[in-house]
Amino acid sequence: MGASMSWRRVFPGRVDQIPLARQFAMFLFAETSIAAEVGFVVTELSTNAVRHTRSGQQGGRFTVELVLGGLAYVGVSDLGGGGYPTVRHDPLNGPVEAEGGRGLRAVSQMAAMLGVHGSPIEGHTVWADLICLDKPYDDPPLVTPAAPAA
Repeated sequence: MGASMSWRRVFPGRVDQIPLARQFAMFLFAETSIAAEVGFVVTELSTNAVRHTRSGQQGGRFTVELVLGGLAYVGVSDLGGGGYPTVRHDPLNGPVEAEGGRGLRAVSQMAAMLGVHGSPIEGHTVWADLICLDKPYDDPPLVTPAAPAA
């Protein structure tokens, strides 16, 4: 099993921070074939955190967590409020002017797995696993301990 790399960063809960969160994620995945997908997922999940939870209120924040290994884990944690995040299955067939519900559905269609844990009171983490077949780094070498000197 190969090594994985992980990062976590907290952003102020403002709309102007969403592009910065996307840039952060895409920079870290720049040498993979899924950088654009990771950027899209971070954008959608961060937007939901800011628009639909207490993260978007004065003094709010959201956290982006990324793990690069055999799967790429992308998680965004919010401060709760606003109900429970769900994938709506009607918006893509609904009227063009219908707003909301499209982003999380699009994320669910590109992800190997999508999940939510937490509560409206304590906050949620919405996460997606993306398949990443390439690695931009080498596994650390396995080192055999040297034999003690006799």
